[in-house]
Amino acid sequence: MGMNARKRIYLDINPADRARLLASATAYATGRRTYVVGAVSDVIAANAGRLDAAVRETLADAIRPAADAGDSIDAPAWTRALAALETAAPDGSDGLDGSPVDLRILLFCAFRHDMGGDAGLWTRLLEDPTALDGQWRAISARDLYEAGYAPDGAPEPPIQHLEPLGDVDDPAWADVYLALVGGRR
Repeated sequence: MGMNARKRIYLDINPADRARLLASATAYATGRRTYVVGAVSDVIAANAGRLDAAVRETLADAIRPAADAGDSIDAPAWTRALAALETAAPDGSDGLDGSPVDLRILLFCAFRHDMGGDAGLWTRLLEDPTALDGQWRAISARDLYEAGYAPDGAPEPPIQHLEPLGDVDDPAWADVYLALVGGRR
């Protein structure tokens, strides 16, 4: 992630990965009734013009039930994101733009949603040592460790953690874990 002049972070990712991050984060955040809703919806709104029409429609379909639910906590944030998706002027810029805090939260949400599914996006993001900061890496390693994705004999995550709550034999996520903690198979 690189800092630009507006004190915002720019995550240099391709359009398909950008769409996947936003979809995964949205799926995780809907119905949470926490701060993650505001962060995810703010990043969606800020980047709506960078998304093609099909991605905007897919996100709008995922957000609309939460915006229409009338929940006093979540609905205003989702309504803003929905309005941005529906009215966005095309913006051919690359990457994903947002505040450092909002992008970190978006990445956490997308990662937690994807854990146990397809690890391909996270493998690609971890190939760029500047894409994900050390704090994000440490917390995500902890999440994988506690979910049982750390392979036998792998180093423990660098932050406080619980004992593994399971033993999941998934080589793709084991590789993501090892990349997060700097270990090798």
